[in-house]
Amino acid sequence: MLVEELEKELKTGKLNALYLLYGEDTFLLENCLKKIKTNFGTLVDGINYIKIDETNIDQLIPNIETPCFGFEKKLIIARNTGIMKKETKKKDGKSTIIQKKISSYIEENIDNIRCSVVLVFIEQEINKTGTYKIIEKYGVTCNFEKLKPMQIVKRLKAICNGYKVNVTEDTLMYLVECSRK
Repeated sequence: MLVEELEKELKTGKLNALYLLYGEDTFLLENCLKKIKTNFGTLVDGINYIKIDETNIDQLIPNIETPCFGFEKKLIIARNTGIMKKETKKKDGKSTIIQKKISSYIEENIDNIRCSVVLVFIEQEINKTGTYKIIEKYGVTCNFEKLKPMQIVKRLKAICNGYKVNVTEDTLMYLVECSRK
């Protein structure tokens, strides 16, 4: 999915059960994550809002299975877990086992996940195999690539219009060019 499509979808307030957000443009990525959190509603850390990283990735499945008391759904943010990376031969294979376990769990329990969880993976590095393909099949994957200068100008123009500031594209292009140096 393109970033613009994801932003449009989030603007309507619609949330999917499964997301994979990755790429170089961390500003836009974090902005979309903020919109996901806003659309989700009230977040109570440890109850209906869980944070997972590479140190506790083995707790992902138990957190999905644990009901969130007092809330309809649970938001789980799995950030930089490393499960989207291909493991090097020097490692012990532990992350490969976790990758396969999570992939098969998601595939086998997607209906339960859709009913009770919004699961967001945020990764810096990905390999388009295994877990990636499962998330792509059942959820939303979005690559936040670095924007080209004309894309930045377009976004700046939209922001300026929102604040009722008249500015020409040439001026915005000059701003972008000066900022890149």
